[in-house]
Amino acid sequence: MPESMPSAFVLQWTLEVAAETGVHAARHDSVVVHPFAAELSFELQPSQLYPVAAQYERARAVDTTMPLADRLEAAQAAYRSDAVELALGYRSTVKLGEHTRRAMVDDVWAMTLARASGQRPPARGSCCFIYVLPGVHECSGCPRVVG
Repeated sequence: MPESMPSAFVLQWTLEVAAETGVHAARHDSVVVHPFAAELSFELQPSQLYPVAAQYERARAVDTTMPLADRLEAAQAAYRSDAVELALGYRSTVKLGEHTRRAMVDDVWAMTLARASGQRPPARGSCCFIYVLPGVHECSGCPRVVG
C-alpha cells in the first residue's frame, strides 16, 4: 500500500476530531470550540485506532439566540484558524502538498457539516487515497472523479 493513504487518513482523522467537535458544539451546545485554546483531546478506538470520542476543557459560549448559521460560521472560523496551522505543520513520511493539506481542512469541515445535516458528502478538493487499496474505488466526492 502506498504510504500516501495512511498519512492522509491520519491527518484527515485528526482534523475530523476538531470539525466534529466544532459542528456539534455549535449546533447543540451553543458554544464555539477553538481546538487549540479549548484543549481539545480525543480517544482512539483500541484496535482500529481511529478517533471515537472527543472532549474539550474550554469553549467560548455564544448567545443562544444567535441563529444556527451564525454559530456555525463562528465555529468554522475558529476551526479553520487552528486546522490550517495543524495541517501545514503535520509531519508526514510522504509528501502531502500544501494544496492537499489546505483543501483537506475545508473538505473535512464540509463533510462533517453535511453529515450532521443529513446531506450527501460534498465534492472534495483533497484526496484520501483510499482507492489505492485492493478492490476499493474512489470515495464519494473524490476529486479524481468529480470536477
